[in-house]
Formats: sequence, structure tokens, C-alpha cells
Amino acid sequence: MRAREAHWGTVVLTGATSGIGEATARRLAGRADELIVQGPEPEDEVAGVLAGIRASGSAHVRYLSVDFTSLTAVAEAARAVREAVSTVDLLINDAGVPGAPERLVTADGFERTLQVNALAPALFTRLLAPSLAEGARIVNVGSSAHRVADLDLADPDLVAGYTPVTAYSRAKLALVTWSSLLAKEFGSEPVTVVALCPGLNDTPLSTAMAGPIGGPPTVGAEHVLFAAAADVPSGSYLEGDQVVPTSAASRDPRNRRRLAELYLERLPRFASYRPGRRTGSTS
Repeated sequence: MRAREAHWGTVVLTGATSGIGEATARRLAGRADELIVQGPEPEDEVAGVLAGIRASGSAHVRYLSVDFTSLTAVAEAARAVREAVSTVDLLINDAGVPGAPERLVTADGFERTLQVNALAPALFTRLLAPSLAEGARIVNVGSSAHRVADLDLADPDLVAGYTPVTAYSRAKLALVTWSSLLAKEFGSEPVTVVALCPGLNDTPLSTAMAGPIGGPPTVGAEHVLFAAAADVPSGSYLEGDQVVPTSAASRDPRNRRRLAELYLERLPRFASYRPGRRTGSTS
């Protein structure tokens, strides 16, 4: 298995203003014609980050300021992308938050970690699906932490038994499980779905949960780019740039069915949202 030295037309990358996402964006600036990056901050607060990304390559860089704790904002952002570009060749879902010290619920009514790390990328991807080019790839940045979690979808928002580690690992389990469900849904269509663990990286997210651990974010970025170009089947999950099985919980038919039902219960009302104005900047 090897990854080709790829170049893409249009790339959309979430979670691009810090950590692995920022490191990935800097590399993609030299390997894409059009690069749309998302972060939760107002554009003026990340002007330096965006300048660094733009200076790293010749890609035309657009910024979307979108807070994934609002699924209405996620839906509006997806439509802004579809208005800005005709097709998307590579979508990387990297946006994520650590489990908060105490349980937080978004204005949408969902536990924050699950919403940002799992529900939001599913909605964003669903709304961008019509714009995916033939041969497009979706890369979902998961974590080996999914292996220590159980979905327990009787209590998806962790009303009982909340801990930061439980919230984070279960949200990543939902993301990894959804990734394989998405690959199955695309079936024979010319779209590839790949999930990966980027390894231990010293990022704001990991520091918030476990202190400074692992290597620099550039290491994780290389794993992400490998997953974006590797010659692997759709539905693959990578750790250390190798295809490995996901956890038993992610493969359990009952878990997979109930997760699909949860998404169908929670996301359609946002998918049908019609924005009054564009979210963020696409300049």
C-alpha cells in the first residue's frame, strides 16, 4: 500500500485553525488549486494563521468561520461552499473538541462533544455530497480512542456517567462507525471514504485532555495526507498508515443500526434549513 503524491483541484478542510488541521492546511496549500478551510473563530482572530497557510503554497485559500456547536451554522456553511465552488475533490473532516471538564449541551440540545465531533461532520458531508466530484475522497479524522468506548445509544448525550474521556472516545467511535456506514451508502459510486487515527500529537485538543503528549502536529498531518491519497478500499480505517480493523463496538450490527437511526432522528431538520445569509467569509 502506498500513497501517491497527489494534487487536488478543490479541497475542503474543517478544523484548520490549530493543531493537526492547521499543519494539514499548510501542506495542502501547495497541493490544491482551491482550499476552503473552516475554523470556529472570527476571521480577524485567525488572520495570522490564514496568512501562514496562504504563504505555504499557491492555492486560493477561502475561510469559513463556522461554530460546529450550531448545526444550523453547519448547514449554512455547506451551502456557502456549494455556492463558492462547482465541485469538491477532497473533503477532510478534522474539526473536533476535547471532552469538556463538565458536561455541556449545545443550543441544539445535544451533548457538545458528540455534536462537534460526530453529528456536525455527518451533516456537513451530507450537504456537500451533491458537489463531490467523480473520484472524490472523504477523510474522517478519528482516533484509536474509539476502541475504549461503547456507544450506549440509550443515553447518547451522556446524561448519566459523563466524563471527558467517555465523551471524547464515544464521539470518535460514532465518527468511525459512521465513516464505514457512509462508505457502504456510497457503494459503487466513485467516492472513497477513509477514516484514520493521526496518532499522538501535541495539539491544543490533546493538551486539554492529557497534557502535552506525542509528537508535533506535522506528524499527524502527514498521516492525514497519506489517508487522502493512499490506494485503499473505501471504508478503510488506518492506524500508522496501515489498514486495520476498527473496534468490535463499531462493527456490531445493532450499534450500527442504532447510530444510523440516531442520525436520521437528529439531522434532517437541519439538512432542510434554508439560510438567510452566508456564514463566514469565502473570500
